[in-house]
Amino acid sequence: MRGVAVVAAGAQRVVMRISSITPMKDEAPFLLEWVAYHRLIGINDILVFSNDCTDGTDVMLERLDEMGELRHFANPSMVNGQTKHHLQVIRYINTSKRLFRSDWVVSLDVDEYICVNSGDGTLNALFEAVGDANVIAMSQHNFGCGGVREFADLPVTQQFVRAASYEKAYHRRLNRRGVKTLTHRSSTPRRIHNHSPTFLANKLDRVTMVNGSGQPLTEVDLTRDVKSLLYPNYGFDLVQLNHYALRSMETFLLKAARGNANHADHAYSIQYWNKYNQGEQHDERIQRWVGRIAQERDRLLQDPELNRLHQRAVVQAQAKIETLKKQPEFAKLLTQVEAAEAKSAAS
Repeated sequence: MRGVAVVAAGAQRVVMRISSITPMKDEAPFLLEWVAYHRLIGINDILVFSNDCTDGTDVMLERLDEMGELRHFANPSMVNGQTKHHLQVIRYINTSKRLFRSDWVVSLDVDEYICVNSGDGTLNALFEAVGDANVIAMSQHNFGCGGVREFADLPVTQQFVRAASYEKAYHRRLNRRGVKTLTHRSSTPRRIHNHSPTFLANKLDRVTMVNGSGQPLTEVDLTRDVKSLLYPNYGFDLVQLNHYALRSMETFLLKAARGNANHADHAYSIQYWNKYNQGEQHDERIQRWVGRIAQERDRLLQDPELNRLHQRAVVQAQAKIETLKKQPEFAKLLTQVEAAEAKSAAS
């Protein structure tokens, strides 16, 4: 079994290292909740790579690093001038021995939350539930705005509870769900990728891969980056990847202004909004953590410098939204978003 985050070793207790890799730009108002939550469920080696920040995200990350809450690095794209920021992080991290010495590794974005549905909701409970599996493909579960219009300094996990149906085929051509993958080092991956690891064909006998319901995935080509799973191969019973791609209608303007981290020519448009604004079902599975997230966030905010940086980020976000709403391009986008949400709510 791979699954205890703390194991006995003689008279000592050895804590498994669970690492996450995250590129980040301009996410300052949402940073503390994301860090607090993932530390609570068991990620104890948060690695964040920032680029081109204008809202103080990088400074907040520096302070969190100084406090010992995570590790902050400049994205290699800041040096080599490349624009596909996620790809640069993945390329760089694969040159390091660090991840291949970690017990478990996962690549996460700041709008993604690992929601464990088994046991006490921790990664330890998930590892116990999947037994000897050493690769866990977590299926993306999209959360829409749920009618929330205004930006507010409130937990994302508390505000947004309307999500896609577990069964709905919301892709036009294929019934699939995007994945992110928890990878144990015993699987001996060749490379870590954004969505999943890849493996050498002659070492696949070392890999036991399951989906979010703990069901074996034996027909997946693991020599390539598995970016999504087709129905009926995805599952949500044990774990799901809550994806808050939009947040509120006003907050979406911040995302549109920031731009796409992988494709500079791909705008966050009304088409993107319509794709991810899912709300067929009420989903409160992550709500068990709301109280503890608030406590952990408050603990972080007891640091005077971090508190000042967070409050400044909130004020700046509110001011930027008001500025964007006065610009024709973003005013039009907000009008389109509001109309789409009204139509969705009426149907």
